[in-house]
Amino acid sequence: MPEALERVSGIIRNTTASPNSIIAGGLATLFDGNGKLLRPGLLLIAAQFGKTQDRHYQLAACLEMLHMATLIHDDVIDNSPFRRGAPSAQAQYGQRNAVLLGDYLLSRCFLVAAEYTSAEHAVSLARIISLICGMEIEQNSDSFRADFSLRRYLRKIMGKSALLFSLACQVGAQEAKTSRALAEKLRRIGYNIGMAFQIIDDILDYEGDPALVRKPLGADIRSGVVTLPLICAMTEARSEMSVPEASVLKKLFAENHFTAGEADDILEAVRSSGGIATARVHAARYTGRALRGIAELPPGRGRESLDKLTRRLLVRNN
Repeated sequence: MPEALERVSGIIRNTTASPNSIIAGGLATLFDGNGKLLRPGLLLIAAQFGKTQDRHYQLAACLEMLHMATLIHDDVIDNSPFRRGAPSAQAQYGQRNAVLLGDYLLSRCFLVAAEYTSAEHAVSLARIISLICGMEIEQNSDSFRADFSLRRYLRKIMGKSALLFSLACQVGAQEAKTSRALAEKLRRIGYNIGMAFQIIDDILDYEGDPALVRKPLGADIRSGVVTLPLICAMTEARSEMSVPEASVLKKLFAENHFTAGEADDILEAVRSSGGIATARVHAARYTGRALRGIAELPPGRGRESLDKLTRRLLVRNN
């Protein structure tokens, strides 16, 4: 798999090459930032259940370019100075250039998709981009709101994260000519992996090692983004919580909003409330569903790789 992912990285570099210094510099920082290439990896693993073809590597690169474009736009929206421990594109080149850099990546993504995939998969990709944009707009509208429901949160991470994971598995399987039933099973597995992955990512914003996570703790809450640990903590605050920090969360719930200046108090309250542990239960539920689905897959290298990757989700620290 490392060699396969290096091949994907090479395709990305060739596809996005440009004489423009801003494009070249911005993308060099992004794609040399030790990214996990998780979505391309899932696509290539799913392809192992059929016959892997050269187009799989192109489509894996396509998904990673889409993912990176969304991260660039995220950093602009959040005014984030860093990405993976390095200065973000918008910090280096300004917000306007960063937006255009993200758009450039999207255009290259669609060029690859048009050449190497079916019209059906190109439509699926466009639909997912539309959903991602919709979720970003919704998240921006919800900034600093404290009355955030579990259902709303799960719908948001489905649109922002899980659908791209499920698409990776589905496209990998279908382009490898697996059966329709197997491709659908892999799509559901990818969805559950994506949900678990995003929940763990949100948990790490409260308790991860900043050196490993490569961003300061509390980055989400300081940007006004409410995620699962806070939602779980506020549920506890409304019921049996008796710790002193409960008053902070009860106040937030009563007023239905908070400020960036309250971030440190919120972080401490969530850690003391049991909200992180409850969030982990939700992550374990999705991971369990993924593992049960994987156990039903045909035995072989693909199933072993997918099982190993999924088990790593609940213990990762970056």
